[in-house]
Order: sequence, then structure tokens, then C-alpha cells
Amino acid sequence: MKWNGKLDSESIHRVLVLAENECKRIGTSNDRQLRFLLSLEELLLLSRSHCGENGSVRLITRQHNRILTVELLLPSGYEGQDMEDSFLAGLLADWHPSDKRAGALIYTLPVEQTRWDLLHFAWKYTRPHKGWFILGVLTQMTSVVLQIIAPLIMARVIVSLTEGVVEQIMLTALSLLLIDCISNVVNITCNRAYNVVYNKTLTLIEKDLVHETLRITTRCLDQKGAGLFIQRLTQDTSQIATGFNTLADLISQSVEKIGILVAVLILNRLVFAVMIGILVIQAVIETIRTRRLKADGHIYRDANERYTDFVNEMIHGAKDVKLTHSEAAFEGELVRRITDANGKRMRMQNRSAMFSLLRMEIGSFGTYAFVALLAMLIGRGKLPVTDAIILFNYRSNVGVSAIQLIGSLMQFLRDLELSTERVVAILRSPEFPKDKPGTRHLEQVRGEIRFDRVSFSYEPAFIRHSRKWVLKDMSFVIHPGESVALVGTSGCGKTTVLNLISRLYDASHGTVTIDGVDIRELDNESIRGNISVVSQNPYLFHLSIRENLRLVKPDMTEEEMRTACKMACIDQDIEETPDGYNTIVDENGVNLSGGQRQRLAIARALLKQSRILMLDEATSALDNLTQARIQQAIENVRGDRTVITIAHRLSTVIHADRILFIRDGQVIDQGSHQDLLAHCADYRKLYEAELGQV
Repeated sequence: MKWNGKLDSESIHRVLVLAENECKRIGTSNDRQLRFLLSLEELLLLSRSHCGENGSVRLITRQHNRILTVELLLPSGYEGQDMEDSFLAGLLADWHPSDKRAGALIYTLPVEQTRWDLLHFAWKYTRPHKGWFILGVLTQMTSVVLQIIAPLIMARVIVSLTEGVVEQIMLTALSLLLIDCISNVVNITCNRAYNVVYNKTLTLIEKDLVHETLRITTRCLDQKGAGLFIQRLTQDTSQIATGFNTLADLISQSVEKIGILVAVLILNRLVFAVMIGILVIQAVIETIRTRRLKADGHIYRDANERYTDFVNEMIHGAKDVKLTHSEAAFEGELVRRITDANGKRMRMQNRSAMFSLLRMEIGSFGTYAFVALLAMLIGRGKLPVTDAIILFNYRSNVGVSAIQLIGSLMQFLRDLELSTERVVAILRSPEFPKDKPGTRHLEQVRGEIRFDRVSFSYEPAFIRHSRKWVLKDMSFVIHPGESVALVGTSGCGKTTVLNLISRLYDASHGTVTIDGVDIRELDNESIRGNISVVSQNPYLFHLSIRENLRLVKPDMTEEEMRTACKMACIDQDIEETPDGYNTIVDENGVNLSGGQRQRLAIARALLKQSRILMLDEATSALDNLTQARIQQAIENVRGDRTVITIAHRLSTVIHADRILFIRDGQVIDQGSHQDLLAHCADYRKLYEAELGQV
């Protein structure tokens, strides 16, 4: 890529867009891409400050093997002397003076994934089924040979018809029948083999991608949104799974076209030269078209992910949209995202259409020139009619279809690269950081939890000065078998405490320990295998009630399931349904009441029999009688398990062994209910306010 321009705002914006597209084209990771674009923009702004808007700059990018070299030629006499004064001095330090010319700076970007790397990644999932794949290739190549032979026999049929040779007509027609029968069997076998490869490959890719997606940090999942993962788990995995099947198919078709061209060369060299000339011109145009489309494809898919993400939110939040009467605002935002995605797709398609039109016009002219050439050769006696018929049939098979094949091959490779890049990003890229469980395992968890000067913020680590702290220097100890309640006003950090204990997030500063061991050193089994959490709005899966319960304990017995449901006061509700425990729960439990969802989630937690039970407003949707019964069930496991409860209704936690009162991310007081009433004014105000509402 080469660009020359001035230093006005429009030109700077233009070169930044071009540079970003180039980075996306070669598959540069997001963090490297951001660093490069920020530093490029800063250099251009510094140049404009030094030389004015009329100063000119030149940007040249070259890719060699796994390196993209970016050369920026600054205005004469300016070589970035103000770099050290820039707030991006660290970023600008990545630019180095060029040895070739004065005023030029060089930036190198490693290409994260070359085409060979991406194909090698896709082959890793196809290789276990290479027997079926080889069978598909062999049968398809057999089909190719038959398709090359067919025009020769067809020409003999036409000539025999004109000459009236009945025996010859029947013999050649019988040959065509035999070829058709064999071709049908071969094609069915080929399709069967490729379908087996596709299904088995897709299963392996989706299995790995689901595994890695579940390991992605909670913070990253919150930031990216569901749309991105839905697109990559469905559309992109399917593209990769069909990769080598489609590639083999396109290559086989290419072999067919090459075989036909060889036959044309044998029959007549002049006709061959004309045919090749037309194909080369069309191929060049098609190559340019597909190359231009790659950057457009990246941009469109990013926009489509944002749209899909918002559609997912629309489906899950439709009830809240209606209740808040925000349909108009929601539809407006959705229309903006649809318009943006469709606009980018239209620009991509329009550019493709212009190149396609040019290619087709050249093809139409080529067909006319080819027919005229055959007529001239026949008229001069230099080409037998039989050969002319064969050549015309070959031209029909090679002409437009050959160019479409080239376009299909290039577009397929482009789409395969894009899909593979996006899947590889989830599996390997720092853009999708994974949870890093420790290796230490606790054979028997007692349930002691300690916070030692813990601070936490949901904002990224690189935000320094304006970072909002949810927890600040928090310290406390929960002893094994103790029942502890966390209370305080909304937003004080209660739920965040549970998130840190279950290690959905890691503390920004300080340590969280279980049984004296830093949870960052513990494996997942030691932490989440010994913790059960029931939230205010528990998520239930679109499975039967029995299957929802089995998720936490695959080897549960019928007796264990019924006992847990009885303790959670949900057993009668289940047994009154027509299908009992086989009743299907609608997505997110919408066919259950809020109280039923909470009780089923409590049953799920009790069934797990973990050493630590955490309840986050877990009885908020229950009536007083049911709540009292569940509280009694929880009381029954006290002493055997560590129980941590979050509740806004203080009446539900007054019997806890200890209550921690939290304000602004800190534990400001703790003790029994009576202790806090006596010496904590904030707690007393909350309790008196609750009594006043009764």
C-alpha cells in the first residue's frame, strides 16, 4: 500500500483508516494494532504542528514473510524531534529511522497468522478423518476424468448423427450411459465422504471453542458481548469445518479445467493461445476483486457482530424494554446498527459487482472472438468440424466457469482466513484472556475465607487516575462452619465480595484465601468445586428440571434429587406438573415464577453439598412462609458448611453468627445483630427503616 497526502484532518483520518485496514488484512492482533495506530496518529499530529496542514507525508507498507514493514516519510527537515515531548513517547519509541532515506521512520508489525498457518490450523481438525477425506478426493478426481472424456464422446455422437451411422450412434450413446452411471455412483460416494469429514471436523472445532470460551475471563466476556461469540461458534466454525472439503472440490475442478486446456492445446495451439489470453485477463480482474474484498470483509464482520450482539440483548431483555416503554429508543439503536452493518455489506458488494461486471463483459467479448476464430479456421480448412465441436464444448466448460472457479477459490480462501483468524483469536489471542487457575489442590476444604487488604475495580488495569474502586483495602475473616451475612446499601460491594471468593474476578490488590491458601494458587476444583452460589436472578437452562439439577452433580441419585428439592420447598410444585421432574424449563426459566426459579436454584446448590454456600438475595422473591422454611433448611446445614448471605431484608439475617456491615467498599463494623444495633448507627438506621415499612 502506498499513500501520499497532506497533513489536514481529513487526510490524517484517511491514512489512519487505510493503515487500520492493512493491519486487519494481515491479521495483526488488536493490542499491536491499537499501539501502532495511536503512534501513527501522534506522529502525524506532531508533523502538522511543526509544518502546518500543507506539509506532505508518504506512507508505504510492505509485507515480507511474517513481517509488515511500515515506512513513514515525514516532511523535509522534520524527523520527529518532538517525540520525547509527546504523551505517547513510549509508543513512538517503536519507530526507528530508516537507513534508506532522510526523514523516514520505520515501524515493523509481526503478522500473527500467515495463510499457511491458518490452513495448518484448519488441517489439524480435518487430519483425524483423513481416510474419509482421501476417499472424497479420489472419487472426485475420478469424476473429473469422466467429465473430460464426455465431450470427446459427445462430439462423436454429433458427427455420427450427421453421417447417419446407426451402429456408431448406438455404441457411443451406450458409452455415454456407462459414463453417466459410473459418474453418479462416484458423486454419491464423494458427497458421503465429504459430509462425514464436515460433521466430524465441526464437532472437534466446536468442542475446542466451547472449552476455551468457558475459560475466558468474566471481565472479557462482559466487555465483548454475546454476539461476537455466537457468530464465531456458529458461522466461523462451519466455514472452517467445510474448509478442506471445499478446497479439495475447488482444486479438483481446477484440475478438470487444466485437463481441458491440455486437450485444447493438443487439438489446436492457436485456439489454446486465444483461450488462455482471455482467461488471464479475467483472472487478473478477479484477483484484484478478491484482494480488495478482504479488508472490506473484516470491517463488515465487525459491524455484523455488533448488530448480532444487540439482537441477542433484545431477545433477552424484551420484557424490560416493554416495561420501561423504551421501544422507540431501542429500535432506533437497533436500526443504526443494522444500517451500519448493511451499509458496509453494500459497499463491499458494490465494489465486487463493478469488478464482476468488467470481468463478464470481457468474457462475452471473448466468446464472440472464440466463435469467430473457429469459423475462420473451418473456412480455411485448418480445423476439422469434429475438432471444432469438441473445442466449442470445451470452451463452454472452461470459459465463464473457469473464471468463476478462480473467484470462488480466492473468495473461499479469504473467507476461510477470516473465519480461522477469528476462531484462532478466541483460542490463542491475548485479546481473549483466559482464566489461569493455580495448580495447588485442597483435598478437604474446611471453609475458612480471609480477605487481606483487598481492593478491586471493574475497570481495566491501565485506567489509573479515574479508576473507580468497588472495594478498598477490605479485610475480614470467615471461620469454617460460620454463618456470616453481608449487609449495606446498594452498590457498596457485597456481590463483588462473592465474585472474588468464587474467583469470577481477581483482586486488583491484596489477597483472598481459602483455608489459608491464596485462591490464585488453587485449582478450579478446590474453589468452584467447593462453592455453591445462589443469586437473586439465577439462570436456569433450557433443559428439564432433572437435567438442570444433574448439571451440578452428574451422578446424583433419585433420592438425593428429591431430598434437595424437598429442603428447598420446590418438590410439591414439581410433582404437580404433568411431567414432574422431566418438565422442560423454558429459556432462563420464564415458565416459572420468580420464587420457583429461586427455590430450584437453592435445590441445585443444596444438591451439590459444597463446603461453602453463598446466597445473594436468594430468597427475595419468596413469601414469608416459604422463606422461613428455606431459612430453616439452611439453618440445618449450618456448622457443617460455611454460609455467606447477602440480604437487603435484615430480618432474614438477624440470626447469623456474624454480620459484616459494608459501606463504600469497606467493612466499617461487624458483630451479631444485637451488637450492631448497639454500636453501629448506620446499621441501626437500616433496621429501623425496615421496621417502619412493615
